[in-house]
Amino acid sequence: METLLIETAPGVITQTYWHQGGDKLIIWHHGMPSPRPLSPEMASLFNSYGYSVAVPIRQGYAKSTVVGRRPIAEDAKVTKAVVEHLGFDEFITTGFSAGGARALADLAQLENVTQGIDFAGLVPATLPEFNPFAKAPEDELEFFDVIKAFGPELKEQFASWAPGFLANDPMAEYANADEETKAWANSPDAQFRFAQRAIAFESGVEGWMLDEYAALVDYGFDVSTITKPLQIIHGDADTNVDVSCSQWLHSKIKSSTLKIVPGFGHGRIFSLEIIEEALKNL
Repeated sequence: METLLIETAPGVITQTYWHQGGDKLIIWHHGMPSPRPLSPEMASLFNSYGYSVAVPIRQGYAKSTVVGRRPIAEDAKVTKAVVEHLGFDEFITTGFSAGGARALADLAQLENVTQGIDFAGLVPATLPEFNPFAKAPEDELEFFDVIKAFGPELKEQFASWAPGFLANDPMAEYANADEETKAWANSPDAQFRFAQRAIAFESGVEGWMLDEYAALVDYGFDVSTITKPLQIIHGDADTNVDVSCSQWLHSKIKSSTLKIVPGFGHGRIFSLEIIEEALKNL
């Protein structure tokens, strides 16, 4: 794995993790707030199917330049610049959680993307016909309202929230899980991911703050304009992004397929077994 610093716009650097291993390109869009390279096991899996993988790190995280508030649609320009820098004519876009929304932006706006995979991805929060936060608790909705208001004190608030995020034991979530889920949580792939959480805050909290904001305002494109093949994969035990989001998305994109995995939660949907099945379907 290499860490590249790519100038994706004049004066704008996008840190990118580069896993070279095949002559086909996959762009992997990370979750929120979880910029990280692929685990050695995950990179090896992609490579075994002939893919090199680039992971662009969104603005404000690690060494990626802070630009400021912008719609998710703008991140497709970053993808385009990364693909051009790496010298590929075409690519496949993939993303997990908040990264799934970026994969949708690529599919809606870039001509040289051929297909995509969306793992438990976010959908627009500003829809008149569907509310992705219908099951969210009241205190979470209040949290969202604070972010959307984007007051001058917001960065300070995120700075106060970050230590709590880092202090949470990721294994605590799986204390009462079934044996199969516990085995996944203890796998080298999952443990590698859990260990990378501090990357999000290497340069402060602006990446997380701007990521959360972008997820709550208009995306700047219409998902129903997507005509390229898209695999949508979601676990029915996901408590972070409700499965109804993927069901709604599938209803809007005629070129999509939907796989709902019984018993899988949010983190586990991006696991070696699910990735391999998706790669076989490309």
